[in-house]
Amino acid sequence: MPVLARLLRYAALILLASASAAHAQQAPLKIVVGFSPGGGVDTLARLLAQHLGTPLGRTVLVENRPGAGGTIAADTVRRAAPDGNTVLLADTSLLVAPYIYPDLPYRLERDFVPVAMVGEAGLALAVAAANPARDLPQLIAQARQAPGRLTYATVGMGSMHHLGGELFKTMSATDLVHVPYKGGSPAVQALAGDQVSVAISSLPAVMPLAASGRIRILAVLSAQRFAGLPDVPTVAETLPGFETTPSLFLLAPAGTPPAALAALQQALPGVLADATLRQTFVAQGSEVRYQPADALAQWLPTQQKRWGDLIARTQLDFRQ
Repeated sequence: MPVLARLLRYAALILLASASAAHAQQAPLKIVVGFSPGGGVDTLARLLAQHLGTPLGRTVLVENRPGAGGTIAADTVRRAAPDGNTVLLADTSLLVAPYIYPDLPYRLERDFVPVAMVGEAGLALAVAAANPARDLPQLIAQARQAPGRLTYATVGMGSMHHLGGELFKTMSATDLVHVPYKGGSPAVQALAGDQVSVAISSLPAVMPLAASGRIRILAVLSAQRFAGLPDVPTVAETLPGFETTPSLFLLAPAGTPPAALAALQQALPGVLADATLRQTFVAQGSEVRYQPADALAQWLPTQQKRWGDLIARTQLDFRQ
């Protein structure tokens, strides 16, 4: 091939590669969530998308892939091109999913790379207003006096709410019967109607009913008190070491080059420090909790083992 022809061919290839790289940078960033529009995680994903657009200089979209405890969304991201244009916003339930769905088409450690942790979604333990228990020690005493008679409602089998309830039973030496509902609203409405003894639910689900006086929040399940309810104690203040918090984190498909995620990872600390964003997180019953990719990479297997050990110890059967 003549020298001039070779040079022209190489120049064309360079231009094509440059155009492809530019297209990748200009393509929208897609945040995939495993929950329906309007839910807590979806709302926070859209808040992140809104605040990330400017520092990234690109459009940021949210794509909802609800179903099967977030595993459909996870598999969607697993199969996405590893170009930095698709990330998964997941919560801790993703770590429990392998124990519920043993035939998942992906493995967390093989098919994803950590991007960052961004927040925590708060959970609360509440009783009906008519319940004589005014605090958690009184509820525990009540449960110990009537083993197997008190019930607790959650959003469903295998949820973090459910696991939090089982951890509470283990650490408090009580025997409460789990009553799964299809969603947070039915669970707290059942509590308000005195159909169950206790509800473990998200803060947005319980706060309006608590404000109206129909139910009473005894404790939050996070390690520290929730900024939006500073007078409500943690379960850990009664049961040291207790903590159940659905943490929110971003993952990308395995094989995504670090350079393709660099802009997002550099933008996140500043975005998460924004006062308006932090206030909106609290209004949604959540709080900002940032961890960089390396810390998240250590946290993920530790938490997966923690909940796996609880499931094995309590012999939970998710087929019920």
